[in-house]
Amino acid sequence: MTGSGERASGSLAYRAGTAFGLMASCLIMWVTIVHDDGAGIGFFLVIMAAGVGAFAAWFRPAGLARAMLGVAIMQALLGLAIATAPVTANVPDGASRALLFSGLFAALWLISAACFHAAAKGSR
Repeated sequence: MTGSGERASGSLAYRAGTAFGLMASCLIMWVTIVHDDGAGIGFFLVIMAAGVGAFAAWFRPAGLARAMLGVAIMQALLGLAIATAPVTANVPDGASRALLFSGLFAALWLISAACFHAAAKGSR
């Protein structure tokens, strides 16, 4: 690789970051479709933010690391918003489930960000 501006698509860290990002996206879609409680649109917007961030970063590892970090923060804030919503108070264990699932997905986005960060360091 000639510089940090190039994609590091051949590196193992870049591939792992992509795999974790795709896994998070697929799991979010699956969970939302199987168990839609009315908050599904927010989760699909998180996936859309990941896609828009990837395109905005031109799929370069440093930009993808920042984009996935932003998506992880968005995921955590969405979980907090759902957990504190008045409608969630009527669902047994609704708040704890929302925080648990959003925390799990945020962790997957953070792992993806860490992998892309490692790929960016390796391409310098």
